[in-house]
Amino acid sequence: MPFRSIIFTPASRLDRFERALASGADWVALDLEDGVGPGEKPAARQALTEFAESALAGYADRVAVRVNSPGLADGIRDLAAMLDWPAWPGLVILPKVESASQVLQIQNLFASCARSPALLLTLETAAGIMNSADIARAIPSGSALAYGSADHMAETSGTMTTPSLDFGRAQVVNAAALAGAAALDGVWLDYRDEAGLLAEAELAKSMGFAGKIAIHPDQIETINAVFSPTRAEITSAREMLALSEAAGGGVFAHEGRMIDGPVLARARRIANMHERDER
Repeated sequence: MPFRSIIFTPASRLDRFERALASGADWVALDLEDGVGPGEKPAARQALTEFAESALAGYADRVAVRVNSPGLADGIRDLAAMLDWPAWPGLVILPKVESASQVLQIQNLFASCARSPALLLTLETAAGIMNSADIARAIPSGSALAYGSADHMAETSGTMTTPSLDFGRAQVVNAAALAGAAALDGVWLDYRDEAGLLAEAELAKSMGFAGKIAIHPDQIETINAVFSPTRAEITSAREMLALSEAAGGGVFAHEGRMIDGPVLARARRIANMHERDER
């Protein structure tokens, strides 16, 4: 399941859905949380229920739904409404996750009605970041973690700059590695600044993130390009895997470098990602 890019569109504005889908994002998230004002949530929930009854089944492999926090009344209402939907999204996004028990409760709820969407758990509070390792251990297979950098910085009074974000990013990436899951970086707020987005995406990739959250369709092309392996990376990865097989394992040389287990593991991830994207 690819997690290079995800873009949000309010569930109260489903007229924007087709444009979001056409952006090329791996996931289009229909949002019941931050993108919908308090007074609009009941109507947005109803609109999404009608969408689930009419069209969602045709888009399930690319559509996500972000519910409100299950710790809030609106989150409980969102989940209760979903239980009766005839079709479900392929991905359910849980915001402001702060404990492993929250994740297990949602999994038990879905299991009770024989539903099994993947989960995207957003760590965006101080408590969520500090409990990230425990949360990661509760994550179901095929799911992912995301860093909600804007909310985290709002709580800590930090700024959306690299030094301020380093700690949260590192915690999320490390937690995702514990779970063998993908990690998505937070938003780049200036959607007109392509150079800034490119630099941020490349930094996130260098830290181990598999993708990035977008706030505008124009950001998707850049994000997908950064988080897709280049031809050179694919060629190099395949060469290393072939050499490793020929060498029967162990250390070997490739392009002037000694290749050992960790480097080979990265090559295998790149090759697997390319094969997945070609399917």
